[in-house]
Amino acid sequence: MHGALIPSEEIDNFVTLRARKFTSSVRRALTRDVLQSENLAVLEWQLLFSIARFGSCHVAFVTKHTSIDPAHGSRAATALEKMGLISRREDPRNKRRKLMSLTPSGIETVERIWPKAKQVTANFTDKLSPEDLEELKRLLDLLNGAPLTTGGLEDSQEGVEVFNTRENLVAE
Repeated sequence: MHGALIPSEEIDNFVTLRARKFTSSVRRALTRDVLQSENLAVLEWQLLFSIARFGSCHVAFVTKHTSIDPAHGSRAATALEKMGLISRREDPRNKRRKLMSLTPSGIETVERIWPKAKQVTANFTDKLSPEDLEELKRLLDLLNGAPLTTGGLEDSQEGVEVFNTRENLVAE
């Protein structure tokens, strides 16, 4: 048997633990309050949300621009396709890749879940003043690198088709 190996003051400076605790709390609440009733896993929601965010894209693009692991992203895409929430088709610019698009059912699912997901997050972030929330977002963006704002166009257009209207989100 032994005592603590890492001094408390070192733990207090290990920001990863604090970030993980926060994201785990949000993830658990999202699963409990929203995703369970939709029969979606968190990873499936993350991929569905990413396609809604970026427009039609391939798994490699999503995994490059999010925290989704490539192997897990591929499995989530297969599950979403089986549920009828996304479709995949050959990427005309790269025949080795498949572009993922939301189906009409996928769009309805995103439109149903998104407001609830925002509320779950707000239940945590409402504890902050508007200024503190902006500062938190600024600091997270700084730690994570530059944020994507318009479907990844600042970074790379390869693998993404940007859509401006809800109707264009529907898979062909």
